Amino acid sequence: MARVSIIGAGTTGLVAAYALLRDGHEVTLYSDRTADEWLEGRPTGTAYLYGETIDVERELGMDHWSQDMFGGMGVLLDFKPELAGEAHMRVVGNWGSLGSGIDMRMRVHRWMNDLESRGGKLVIEAVTPERTDEIAQNSDVTMLAAGKADLGNLIPRDAVRSVYDKPQRNLAMVVVTGVTGWQKECGGFEPVKFNFFGDTGEYFWVPFTHKTHGATWCLLWEAKAGKAFDRFGECASGQDIVEISKELIKEHAPWEWENVKGMEYVTGDDFAWLIGRFPPTVREGFGRLPSGALIMPVGDTAIAFDPIGGQGGNNAQRMAKFVADRITAHEGKPFDAAWMKQVNDDWWYLHGKWAYEFNNLLLEPLEPAAAMLLEECAKNRLFADQKFFPNFPRPHNFFPAIVEPDAARELIARANTRA
Repeated sequence: MARVSIIGAGTTGLVAAYALLRDGHEVTLYSDRTADEWLEGRPTGTAYLYGETIDVERELGMDHWSQDMFGGMGVLLDFKPELAGEAHMRVVGNWGSLGSGIDMRMRVHRWMNDLESRGGKLVIEAVTPERTDEIAQNSDVTMLAAGKADLGNLIPRDAVRSVYDKPQRNLAMVVVTGVTGWQKECGGFEPVKFNFFGDTGEYFWVPFTHKTHGATWCLLWEAKAGKAFDRFGECASGQDIVEISKELIKEHAPWEWENVKGMEYVTGDDFAWLIGRFPPTVREGFGRLPSGALIMPVGDTAIAFDPIGGQGGNNAQRMAKFVADRITAHEGKPFDAAWMKQVNDDWWYLHGKWAYEFNNLLLEPLEPAAAMLLEECAKNRLFADQKFFPNFPRPHNFFPAIVEPDAARELIARANTRA
C-alpha cells in the first residue's frame, strides 16, 4: 500500500483519489476549499465529457448524474474562413456516445463529501510551495492536480512539447437558459454547436447540466485578440456576457439567431460565468523540490489545453486514472524520477500528444488535409459519422489523415469504396 498525497481537489484529483482508494492505497487529498465552497463558487470551465470519460466515473462508482444529464451526441459545425466573407460550410456528425458538460461544482461537492467514507483523508488547506515540499517528503507519491494555478510552476514547462508560450484566445464562458437547441438540424440528436470563423475566432454551445437548473447551455467564446469577438474583457457579470453575445450572434451568425434569441443568464447563480486567458502548456514529468522530494503533475497541471477542441477535461480525468493504475502496478518499487518520467511519457504517447496536437490544429489556420476531411464530411454524412467525429474522444485516430493530404485522400477513397 502506497502513501499518496494529492494536492488539488478538482475532478482530476478526486478521480485519482477514488481510483487509488479502490486499490487499497492510503490517500490524503488537499483542497483549498471546502465542499460547500466548491458548490457555491465559480466553475473552472465547461469541461464537456465524452462518453468514454463518463465511463471512468462509472467504473469508480462516482457517476451520479449521467442518467439524468442533458447530453449531446455529436456536432453541428458552421465554418466560415472569413467573418465578412460569403463562403459558409455546414457539417453534421455523430461521435457515437452521449456526453455532457456536467457542472463540476456539484460533482466535486458530492465526491469530497463521500471521500472519507471511501477511506480517504481530506485536508482543507491552501497549500504553499513550502508546504508542498513538506507533504512530498512524507509521502511515497505526491500528485499535483492544481489545474492551471500558479502552484503548477513547481514543475518545469516542457519547452520541447509546449507549442505556445502565450495565450492564443481570449475566453468568455456563460451558462444560459432559453436556447431551443439544434435537434431538427441534426436529425433528432442534440449536438455541441461549433461556430468557426477562420480570421476572428470561435464560439460554442455545449449541452450543460447545471447544479440546480439541470438542462441548460454553456456558451464559450474564443476570441482572437483585437478581432471582432474580443469584446468580453471588461465584463463584470454573466449578464454582460449574454448581452454582448446576442449582439455578436445577431450580426455575424444570423443563421442561428432564431435558436438563441431567447437566451437568458441562468438565475440564482452569480458565478456561472468566466473570462480569462492562458497559454496551452505541457509540463515535464516531475518537479524536484528544494528538499529533493518529487512531485508529479496530472490533468491540467500536466497538459493545459485551450478549450477549443474539447480535450482538457477528458484528458485530465482519463490521465488521473492512468497514473493511479500505474501507482498500483509499481507498488513496492521506488517511485523515483525515472518512474515519474516514464509514466508521463507513456501517457503522452498513448493519448496526450495526439489530443494536444489535434487541439492546437484548431487554433491555427485550417490545414489542407483537415479542409479535405471537413469538405467530405459536409458532402457525406456517413463519412462524418464513421470516420471523423468519433475521433474527438480518441484523437490519435485523426492522424495522419488530418495533417497529411495524401493520407486524407486515401481515407476518403477507402471510405467511398466501401460505401
